[in-house]
Amino acid sequence: MAPTLSPNEDTKHAAGSWRVAPIVRRRVLHSGTAAVLALVCGAACADGVSGSIAYAAKSGPIVVTPKYAYLVAGPDEVSGKPMRRVVLAAADVAPKIRACEAMSCSDGGLREGMTIDFDAGPRLNYWLVGNDQRVQYSGTAEPTSLRLVANTPQRLAGKWDLDARAAGGPQIQIEFDAALLKTMKQAR
Repeated sequence: MAPTLSPNEDTKHAAGSWRVAPIVRRRVLHSGTAAVLALVCGAACADGVSGSIAYAAKSGPIVVTPKYAYLVAGPDEVSGKPMRRVVLAAADVAPKIRACEAMSCSDGGLREGMTIDFDAGPRLNYWLVGNDQRVQYSGTAEPTSLRLVANTPQRLAGKWDLDARAAGGPQIQIEFDAALLKTMKQAR
């Protein structure tokens, strides 16, 4: 008689059946869940955003709810030094970013969302765009205002709770996970 695997046991016992350690079950469960998510969601679930950005525009309050997060790397337009940009978008702009040849193009297709520039200076530079680009706001923030949980050349992920309303800016409450989509060779 061939041994059978039981998900509730961790050693071979007298009847000849095998016990599987709980850690193995978790690994199999997590691997299976990841595989199912990859099949169902594709690239859309790999890089995501939760939360929103609220801004009191002169035309009235707007709320931008990004759904996609992309990481783009390349030279800074001012200094020429390497930098990383996270693009948070309400619509999928990955094809437009992939078609870009320069960093200056990486945010051109953004109609609703935000960009955050990392490594371009001592502060985080951000650009908010809403209402089909009719509302825009640019600002800077202390890097410590954004709590990163992943900070590698291939991936940036974190949580940003920033209230810039006192300075006329947005209130940002987002969590994002952005994998590198493209590395640009040119600034412009």
